[in-house]
Amino acid sequence: MEKFVLRMSYSGLKFGYLWSEGLTAGESDARGFGKSVLMQHVAREINSDFGEGVYQSAGLDAEDAAEVPICCVVTGFDTAQVRTLGAALFGAVEYAVNTVTDGSCLAARLQKRLVEKTGTEDVRQLASLVAKGHSALRGRTLGRPDDKLVAALCDSDPSVAADYLSQITPTTRARAGSVYMATFLLFAAAAGIDHVLVFCDQLEDLASTTTAKAKRDLEVERFRDLIVETLPMADMVTMILAMHPRTAVTIGQAWDLADLPSFALTESNDGCTVRLRPLRDAGQAAQLLKPYLREATKEGVSRPEDELFPFTQDAIMCLFVRSNRRPRDLLRKAHAILEASATRNLSRITADDVMRFLDATVPVPRDSFGRTPSVIDWSQE
Repeated sequence: MEKFVLRMSYSGLKFGYLWSEGLTAGESDARGFGKSVLMQHVAREINSDFGEGVYQSAGLDAEDAAEVPICCVVTGFDTAQVRTLGAALFGAVEYAVNTVTDGSCLAARLQKRLVEKTGTEDVRQLASLVAKGHSALRGRTLGRPDDKLVAALCDSDPSVAADYLSQITPTTRARAGSVYMATFLLFAAAAGIDHVLVFCDQLEDLASTTTAKAKRDLEVERFRDLIVETLPMADMVTMILAMHPRTAVTIGQAWDLADLPSFALTESNDGCTVRLRPLRDAGQAAQLLKPYLREATKEGVSRPEDELFPFTQDAIMCLFVRSNRRPRDLLRKAHAILEASATRNLSRITADDVMRFLDATVPVPRDSFGRTPSVIDWSQE
């Protein structure tokens, strides 16, 4: 994710693409590779210190890392309510006021920065500063920010903004969601934030075949109208879109007609693309399971030196074979097997236990079980 953050802050990246290609070329269903989880994780990491940790992990020193503060919001489409870009942008603002990590939401952290910057907690003075930010814009905007949202965001109680947004009707969210997003951006800018990373998940729901082609094309065009050409979004927002083959096929023509940056998986697009690939071997499966097993162990319970305990080497290999190389399938099956094994008081989980639980109809040949590497060889693709 350092690729997206650095290009956003220093190269003006407007769109980036988080791709899962599936197991075979042209596979339509390429879900289960960790896009959604990765987005949520990176957002938490960025918002915890306004990007300093991500900058430093990319090689910047502490002083440089503090110079360009950033924040991150997460949104997405669904087939029930969020079927327009406006509604998705409204969802991004809801994320900022509702998602609590480390005891506070992003909006509360920004309000604290704004208070520290201005030296006042007076809501009217803070709101006036946000309004001045809008007046200073020179270019196409969506009009005045939502004054009620500005006041709510400037309040020291974050529940005020959450309560206000909860009262907005679905129709208004769909039609005017971009106004609420622009308002939030002005608030973030007043708090000293120059760039906002917007993760947009489940783009396939916008591209659903249940959505009329004309409506899909219109919503794709709005990505240019709002994100590229309208202030303050044009100055502040970098949008990272979750992509897979079905989405690319469905919106590809409209995306090209709107003259938006290509999401093709080509060498020239490597700078704006991150690919999530299938698990390559049992070594990667083991690396994926290790942090899960650490988290699944109760505090105070001593663990053997074997980081994969209670799974044996052959159990890991069996899990890898039966997970279709998808990270989500591997973790779900490992969790279910752990639960079932606990009820039976098993001291170790072997390949036989895995196959018995998964009800395998075709046994995995024993001679295919090798030792599971403890370190992944990233040079292999």
